Amino acid sequence: MSEKISRRNFLRTATLGAAAAGLLAGCGNSAASGSTAASTAAGTYTAGTYSATATGINTTTPVTVTMTFNADTITDVQIDVANETKGYGADIADEMVKKILDAQSSEVDGHSGATITSDAIKKAAESCINQAKGVAVAPTEANKAETVVPEGLTTEEVESSVCELGDITPDETKDFDVVVVGAGAAGVPAAGWAAELGGHVALLQKQSIVVSQGNCGSAIIKSKSTDAGKKMWVHMTNGLCDWRADTSLLNAYVENSEEALMWYLNRAGLTDQTEYGDGSLVDSNKNPSDLLHNDEKEIFAYMCTSQDLTGVWKDRMDTYDFGDEHCYFFAPWIGPKPKNVGDVLATVLENVQAKNSNLEAFFNTPAVKLVHENGKVTGVIAKDENGKYIQFNASKGVILATGDYMNNEAMVKRWCPDVDGFDKKQYQKTGDGHIMAIDAGAKMENLGHTKMMHDFDSGLMYEEPFLYVNMEGKRFCNEDTGFVYMGNITKYVPKFNGNNVDANHPDGSLGWYCQIYDSDYMSYANGPIPEQVMTKYIPGAVENPQGVFTNLIDTYKADTIEELAGLLGVPADELQKTIDRYNELCDKGVDEDYAKQAKYLMPVTDDGPYYAQRMGVGLCLVMMGGLESNQNAQVLDLERQVIPGLYASGNIQGSRFAIKYPFRLSGHSHAMAMFYGKVAGENAAAGL
Repeated sequence: MSEKISRRNFLRTATLGAAAAGLLAGCGNSAASGSTAASTAAGTYTAGTYSATATGINTTTPVTVTMTFNADTITDVQIDVANETKGYGADIADEMVKKILDAQSSEVDGHSGATITSDAIKKAAESCINQAKGVAVAPTEANKAETVVPEGLTTEEVESSVCELGDITPDETKDFDVVVVGAGAAGVPAAGWAAELGGHVALLQKQSIVVSQGNCGSAIIKSKSTDAGKKMWVHMTNGLCDWRADTSLLNAYVENSEEALMWYLNRAGLTDQTEYGDGSLVDSNKNPSDLLHNDEKEIFAYMCTSQDLTGVWKDRMDTYDFGDEHCYFFAPWIGPKPKNVGDVLATVLENVQAKNSNLEAFFNTPAVKLVHENGKVTGVIAKDENGKYIQFNASKGVILATGDYMNNEAMVKRWCPDVDGFDKKQYQKTGDGHIMAIDAGAKMENLGHTKMMHDFDSGLMYEEPFLYVNMEGKRFCNEDTGFVYMGNITKYVPKFNGNNVDANHPDGSLGWYCQIYDSDYMSYANGPIPEQVMTKYIPGAVENPQGVFTNLIDTYKADTIEELAGLLGVPADELQKTIDRYNELCDKGVDEDYAKQAKYLMPVTDDGPYYAQRMGVGLCLVMMGGLESNQNAQVLDLERQVIPGLYASGNIQGSRFAIKYPFRLSGHSHAMAMFYGKVAGENAAAGL
């Protein structure tokens, strides 16, 4: 049973006349009235001021561009990006104004590191130019005809997505074997594998570019692992997931992930080893200076994180000893920052397309509805940037690789309420694939979805058991807990309006705390970082610091506690009181307040200098929960039966993890996405 809620009718016209020049949503025209024919005869433009909007990072408040024209030139450009991400899109207005004025065009280079905002500026600028020229343009922010709410979802969840689940008559139809929705860590491998196996493939992406954050991925090296060791790893990983992960999915990853990661490295031009090669060929535990690299794209992979997952492994909570059994993995770390896995995947897509013309990519083309008949999924309806509906028929299968739902607040509150109130590092992740699949009969995994909570970019001391204080200057936990669990603890600390990467919390967000340490930290830190390495994370210490996200730099040095408190934004008297009490416990050798191990009780000395790192525990990369599926990446219905023609891979795929992310293997979320993208691509191409 579906609930229908009427909304404004979608404007549909086959032909737009001269008067349609101002139809773009958010457009305004203050030019003098008169016919387009008359005005264009006198010059290139109709003199006046025109405005347009386009959606950037912030999906609720668009980017606005206002441009003034005389008959022949663009004379002024004003850009409002105030609601875009600080340190990125919010800081590029002046640069983009100059570029547009210099070029007298919207076709300019964007700003590296703020691609989505740049694209929004260029799109809105193009609309202004078209208005001034009298060129008819269709709405790019088209109104939805109606909202249909499938059983099991709410109106707010659906309306916070791009989905349009009512009756849609497509303007155009395209035929493919396989349609992949989402160009990220799962979607690009899915489309690439399907195309290389001979399928005619359409890759649809809501954004204008390939999008995937993070800097790692990984695979199990079978040739270096014992059978018992691999089983032990599966056992350990599921234990870290509170025994709620699907063992068959973990087993499939262990046995076959190597091939998927080798394909990724090969197609990115980072290694010439074949995708069917042995991961041990590129993993030799070399020094960080010995890199896999693609000089043309200026990307490289550090192959320095290979380790045995069994042997003896310790973290702050558990100890495992499996004697002679082994399970080895390799994890290439992509760099240099701000380049990340997304840059590598863009290169992968480019290289695969160069050799396989049967793979077509459609950017700025969000999928809004699955086509399904008699329980089988047969295609996707998407909408291009001009608001035109295109039905992409899929004779063999549709693969959903749309990522998570962290920016759909209603879905977060319902499916993973633990993270409500925390900042989110990704944008436009609105659960579109989840909602479309549920509309087609898919089953969501049980409540309590997986979240990855961390923020490594604020500094290098993210997991040191120094003194931790909240933004009131008070100690609040046993610092020996480990970073992976800090999201659970910081749900209860006061909110703080810090260097938010998420514009949805103007009054502050959860998860902020500070690490306090002294000049002697090199002698007691678990992984000591020399000050000269740490310096680039200190605001203003290094001009144009490389390899960091400048809006997340939050490390401080001060000669006094009072000065340090001022830099952090915490009460100086409370911070001093906290340090005095902590030092007292260190002298006793017993933590009477929070029971931290004695070996980590290191006082904050009274002779300075002092250091602090303000940490913002956000949803750094992903939420991982969603559609129930099997080891073939096939989506299951409410009776846990396969939905023919529908596959899922990446962070939309449920049952891989549960409750919490198992920080047991570097880049595990990317690893599973890449692997199940491969599985989905192969099976869809085969029509399984």
